[in-house]
Amino acid sequence: MATASTYSPNIDIDEADILVLSKGMEKTSKLIYDINKSLGKIVETSNNSTRLFAPILTRNNELTVLQRNIESTLNSVASVKDLANEASKYEIMLTKGIKEIGIKNYTQLIHKLDDMAESININNKQNAEFNGILIRLTEVIKDSERNLRLYFVSILNTIRPFDPQMNMNKKIPFPYYEDQQLADLSSILDYFYNNSNIEGIQESLINERSEMILKSMAFLEPFAKKITTSKNAPYEKGSSGMIPYTEAILGFIANEKSLMDDICSQYIAIKEPTLDAILNQIISIYTKLVNYNLDSVKSNLDNAGIFSFELVESVQNVRRSLRFSENLSSMKSLAQCSKKIDHVTQSLFKDAIQRIGEKVNRLSTLPTDNGVTESTVDTMSRLRKLGEFQTGCITAISTMDRISWLITSFSAKDSTYDDKFLQNCSDKEKPLRLLSCFFSDCIDTLCLLLEERAERLLSNNPSTDVNSSSTAHNSTKDDFSSPKHKQRIGYFILMNISLVEQIVEKSNLNVILGAEGSARIKKLHKRYVDYMVAEWKDLTAILMDAVFIDSTGKKSKDKEQIKEKFRKFNEGFESLENKTKQYRLTDPALKKRLKSEIVALIIPMYERFYGRYKDSFKNPRKHIKYTPTELTSAIDQVTR
Repeated sequence: MATASTYSPNIDIDEADILVLSKGMEKTSKLIYDINKSLGKIVETSNNSTRLFAPILTRNNELTVLQRNIESTLNSVASVKDLANEASKYEIMLTKGIKEIGIKNYTQLIHKLDDMAESININNKQNAEFNGILIRLTEVIKDSERNLRLYFVSILNTIRPFDPQMNMNKKIPFPYYEDQQLADLSSILDYFYNNSNIEGIQESLINERSEMILKSMAFLEPFAKKITTSKNAPYEKGSSGMIPYTEAILGFIANEKSLMDDICSQYIAIKEPTLDAILNQIISIYTKLVNYNLDSVKSNLDNAGIFSFELVESVQNVRRSLRFSENLSSMKSLAQCSKKIDHVTQSLFKDAIQRIGEKVNRLSTLPTDNGVTESTVDTMSRLRKLGEFQTGCITAISTMDRISWLITSFSAKDSTYDDKFLQNCSDKEKPLRLLSCFFSDCIDTLCLLLEERAERLLSNNPSTDVNSSSTAHNSTKDDFSSPKHKQRIGYFILMNISLVEQIVEKSNLNVILGAEGSARIKKLHKRYVDYMVAEWKDLTAILMDAVFIDSTGKKSKDKEQIKEKFRKFNEGFESLENKTKQYRLTDPALKKRLKSEIVALIIPMYERFYGRYKDSFKNPRKHIKYTPTELTSAIDQVTR
């Protein structure tokens, strides 16, 4: 306001204020303009600065990234260095070998390398820095696993092929691995099993063990193909090389089963297939040898046929030893072998009966001394030999019926067989009873056919053969023999039975026949002892009292008839005495039995008759030749 008053003292104060305000506004506008202009320059300068700093910032960012990459690379290099150092340390330890560091440490080192490789694959697969290490690790692991396989095979090969016969002769067990070796084998299998790479090591196990066993069995194979020393030589029990060959097979089966139990017990998935694969090759060779032997038996049944009973026992033992494996025990080739052998062995039972008939039919005349025939010697020789193969016979006969070996049927009166013997027994007892029955049937057949043949020869009708199924004996008579031939036939058969009893007593036939078989022989013995004493029995009829009734109704005896009875008895006794003395009894037991039978028949009747009528004559010695004591002595002389 002071200023305004200088311009015009007459200007109104309000106007002056307005004037001053206008002047102030002008200055303000000018100032604002200047500020805006300065701000524009600042913006322009700022934009220029931004343009200049952008490359610097970009480069700075690049430097930051590069710094991080360098740091990461340095870290990677450090990691690679550490990993390489650790891997190198493990590799150096592995190069020392399994024997020095031990199998467990060796497999643990491989596991550590494997873990490293797996970690690289998962975390650093794209990093070139680790590619070289990964390649090296893979190579080291493969080399180490190859060494494991080689070491595995080297342990297996510590048992070299050997001659099993040497061990069996000395009763030494077959070679087996030490405990530490078993532990190492198990550890190696454990490593490959857990790494899902078991096929290769399993194949090595199968190949090495199979090859060792086959090479060992090759020592025995040439001998296993020989049955008899020559084509016409009879087979001797246990002389075939198949017996030790089978024994060796059983030994190897037991060994391999133990080996699999020791090293694969926790790996059921590979245990059974591995064992089956090893033994399958062995059993295949065995069945080929069995078939070879069986063909040889078939071509020479007379001499080698009996070997089939050892063969059936051998195959049965092998099949029994394989029961732990369903695949092996049911092998088609083994089953076929058993079936073929059964066919041969079962035919031998029937052939034995048939041979008896053929031998008996060759008898053209009775021995001059009424002694033992060639047919009896041949039959009992064969039965004795057959009895030596009891176990094989039981195995072969267990699936047969009695009717399958009988080609001649005899009436129930003639046969000594009792149906109850086979009916009243358990399944376990039946095979042995069947065998007992077979041997008894052979003895029955021999005696009954000899009786038939003797009757025909004595009746001058030798042309008709016996033991023919078309002429089977079904007589309703008590026996085959006519009364006039009974004593001679009885003696003839008893002489042959005597040999039968001697051979039975001194051989295994005694055990096989058992109580029932012995009882059947006793029945035959009694049958033919009765034949021998039949005429003695007829003699006792003379001593029967002749009683008469007189006119008073009183019983009386006609002295003339009594004299006649004594006379007939004396004549009859003398005739039988002379007849019986013609037979030379060599068997003390038979002599004793015959004497006992005659005494039991004659003496009681004679004592009774003698006691009643010895005082009927004035001169007894004229009519009575023997006192009971004298008669007993005379009988004793007859059977001496």
